Amino acid sequence: MNSGVITLMVSGPVPGSERGDAEAATTLIRELHARTILHVARPETDDRGSTPPGAGTGSDVGTAAGTGGRGGTPSGGPVRGKGTGLGTLAELVVTGLFSATTVAALAQVIIAFVQRGAARQITLRDGRRTLTISEPTEETERMVAEWLGVPPTQTGAGSGAD
Repeated sequence: MNSGVITLMVSGPVPGSERGDAEAATTLIRELHARTILHVARPETDDRGSTPPGAGTGSDVGTAAGTGGRGGTPSGGPVRGKGTGLGTLAELVVTGLFSATTVAALAQVIIAFVQRGAARQITLRDGRRTLTISEPTEETERMVAEWLGVPPTQTGAGSGAD
């Protein structure tokens, strides 16, 4: 089991809509709370406006099945709501113990969320690494689990066993 912080940037179903991004993030929070034991919250900023540990900008960009590798905005920068400073309503911070089962559940929820059109893309950030999911394929769940540090044999992802 690993513990850590994963930041999720949610791009809602309507391009350029900060409100849509925030609504999609709220829906994703509910689904993650219902299907995982992870703590999911919106990030808070301290008095200096800095983001929480693990929520920094990514420099190692990964992509998962048909993804562009960019986060947040069309320019690749973070999504920022009016008057929200560095924190954003479309950004979620996931913390907890990342067991193989929890990682599989997290990957399944995120992928299903994008597949049904509730979000255009979701970008995962873990310290310096970034993984953007859009248009997921059958291999995406395995790739997300591996990115989170769980070998595919532990998660059952991609094995066809449901």
